[in-house]
Amino acid sequence: MKINKFNILIFVLLLLVSCSKTKSTPPDGNVPVGVGNGPDTTKNNNIVCAIATISQVNSSKGAEYSLTATYNGNYDVTRIVIYDSVNKVKNFEAAFNYINNDSVRIDQYQYLILDEKGRVIRFVTKSDLVTPQNSDNYIFEYKYNTKGYLIIKNLYINGATIPNFRTDYSYTNNQLTNCLMTAVSSGNLKVLEAALVYDGSRSIKNWIYTFPDTMEGYMYLTVLNFGNRPVNPLKQVTTKIYNPLTGILIDNWTTSYDNYVIDTNGYVLSGESTGDLQQGIASFYGKTNFYYLCH
Repeated sequence: MKINKFNILIFVLLLLVSCSKTKSTPPDGNVPVGVGNGPDTTKNNNIVCAIATISQVNSSKGAEYSLTATYNGNYDVTRIVIYDSVNKVKNFEAAFNYINNDSVRIDQYQYLILDEKGRVIRFVTKSDLVTPQNSDNYIFEYKYNTKGYLIIKNLYINGATIPNFRTDYSYTNNQLTNCLMTAVSSGNLKVLEAALVYDGSRSIKNWIYTFPDTMEGYMYLTVLNFGNRPVNPLKQVTTKIYNPLTGILIDNWTTSYDNYVIDTNGYVLSGESTGDLQQGIASFYGKTNFYYLCH
């Protein structure tokens, strides 16, 4: 059975709740409709920037996919758009309505709960938003350590009282270096394991998250608050996907990252990735530009 790699993790999870690699741009794609103001070229320790647009440029024709985020006066994300410039089609759009300090509504099926620091601690969604009435109910729960880093993510399906799946994140020198997903409700069977390596010689600010296990939507984890972000750029990510019923390795994704352009204030302006598409980091694939809204 041939499985598109971008959907292989969902396929593995479905084995417990009811192969072939590709080196191509993620099918959901990515966007633009404008770019934010880029970081200053002069050193300014007081400047604070948030990602406004991520644009994948892997052909001579310009941007192929881009993700654009819009912010309110408090620099809270209010809208995400993902656009396929090649086929001229919008692949994804979400609006965030801040009901109060800890509750954010996306639509009738999806909402977020935030903690006092503005970090996402719960995400309620559906397994399939194309036919949500017939899909499973998903509740993602996020837990952070005292240093502000995401250390545990639990997924509860259809009202389960114990997690169906759990991801444990391990850090070295405050950098995410290992990620392990297990099927808790099925005897802690291994689903995914990833190792990450960074370039410790270069420092960066407010860049994308590098969680390799994302299945709730890489676009959300790109711009929402899931704790502290990486302080060094990625060098390599290796992710292994297992059939939890047999323990057999299904696929192995290895991706290298380099050729970064980083401005004087520590903001990544561009980078390149080679190798396999990392599902959880799908916003950074091939040659990718990053644009910011600064204040």
